[in-house]
Amino acid sequence: MTTSAVPRPGSPAAFTGALFEGGVQGDHFCTATVVHSPGKNMIVTAGHCLLAGKHGDAGAVFAPAYANGGAPYGAWSIEEVFEDTRWSEGSDDDYDLAFARLAPDASGRNIEDVTGAATLDTTGRSGEEITVTGYPADRKVPRTCTASAIRETPTEQRFDCADFPGGTSGSAWLAKDGKIIGILTGGDTDDVSTSTILGEYAATLYAKATAGR
Repeated sequence: MTTSAVPRPGSPAAFTGALFEGGVQGDHFCTATVVHSPGKNMIVTAGHCLLAGKHGDAGAVFAPAYANGGAPYGAWSIEEVFEDTRWSEGSDDDYDLAFARLAPDASGRNIEDVTGAATLDTTGRSGEEITVTGYPADRKVPRTCTASAIRETPTEQRFDCADFPGGTSGSAWLAKDGKIIGILTGGDTDDVSTSTILGEYAATLYAKATAGR
């Protein structure tokens, strides 16, 4: 039996991963991405994937580059989740976004130093080619597709790629320059996925999550 090579640090395959409840032995339920931050310890995902606030040892963990039951970069514990109160308290889909601070690993390393990260772009970009990698909840490998991000409304964009079912929520939309310009939040079918427009609210939330870290 052959095993796939571990993705190179700094590549999207390395800094994209699945969220698990408690440990990688269970089921994964959402996708997340390491996002560049001053503390080198931050991931970004959809707001509905995680609960805002501080998390204990038994909370969700992030497994970057997860594939076929293996977590080549380990499983990283979530310390605190940051969300816009318009989402966490009001369930307003226009703000379905979360940043999560991860604890260092047993060697004291921060995740970005291990996997690399993508830079968040909060200038409200849309209407360009993106590549999205998500983890369907019923599979042990990720699904990747390249398509165009299409602005639907001032606050929502979509991309059309078949077969992005449950579990792919939280997937980063990476533009050609490698920057994150969307986060998969849902869609009416598995073939049409949506994201908020990452504008001022996303910049404010990122600043709050990274303040002093």
